[in-house]
Amino acid sequence: MFPIFIQMKFVLFTLFLCGSILETNLVTCEGSVSHIHCEKGVIFMISATYGRSDRMTCSDGIPDDQTKNTDCAMNVESVYDSCHGKSECSTLVSSSVFGDPCIGTYKYLDVFYRCQKFQHISANNITHNLQCFNSNSKYMCQTHSGLHLASVPASNSSHPATQSISVVLQSLFSDQNFSKRSIRRCNGKSECSVLASSSVFGDPCVGTYKYLEVLYFCLKEKSLVACEGAVARLHCARGQVIYVTSASYGRTNKKTCSAGRPADQLENTECYTYREEVGERCNGKQWCKVRASNYVFGNPCYGTYKYLEVEYICYGEFRLSLH
Repeated sequence: MFPIFIQMKFVLFTLFLCGSILETNLVTCEGSVSHIHCEKGVIFMISATYGRSDRMTCSDGIPDDQTKNTDCAMNVESVYDSCHGKSECSTLVSSSVFGDPCIGTYKYLDVFYRCQKFQHISANNITHNLQCFNSNSKYMCQTHSGLHLASVPASNSSHPATQSISVVLQSLFSDQNFSKRSIRRCNGKSECSVLASSSVFGDPCVGTYKYLEVLYFCLKEKSLVACEGAVARLHCARGQVIYVTSASYGRTNKKTCSAGRPADQLENTECYTYREEVGERCNGKQWCKVRASNYVFGNPCYGTYKYLEVEYICYGEFRLSLH
């Protein structure tokens, strides 16, 4: 058994959420255009890598010396930014777009995604905030509450509260960069500060005095610890899926996972590394297993007995009522 703790934190993602749907894998060869389309709902990006991890994929008519490097792949956030939360998107698969992780190798874009049906949250649980241009606002959750943040484009017009909520829901993950940048800044935190400035978000309308409109609400977060050698099991109820907000491997105190361990294996408490692999493996799934081992995460401190600590939320049951 692994200890699971409940707390509340910021969580930022599209409010168009859904139950469980099988993920789709799309591979697009270099030089072609990748098209992702959802007939119902929106795109939920799970992972996107550019490079080459095997010799067979996208190999027809390609010289052998351009397919032999199979240790050439990198995560590409630009695909996430372009596609996540939209009903469709297109991306040119090219090193001029993503950068070149291995010059001389013929590459491809490998994408995993889901089509998520529209479901919304209650307007009664949302806090609405207007932030004036060049001001700095802090968004935070009170005790026993956590935050889910979403923004709408900065503008010089005003809307009634119910209309603003509708605009927010329709504008999430649009072509503007404000949502994506706010997500990276605040995701998984109990509080965050956002400066409403064109230097941060760009200037959608030069010469116009703008403001940033923000919606947020608080969500529960689970924290799970798996001692080195054990398997961490992340699980959500039916109709919900996992979103990992933080995962670290190492040791930050002497008490956790200390039973039966020599003192010299517990001394180093400044030994940890944040690991994106947990999110890449588990996000968008109802359940997921990850082994806490040096083989999976590497060894940040030799001779120290380590543990994997994961913080995640389960989502997919939000509804929006504007009445």
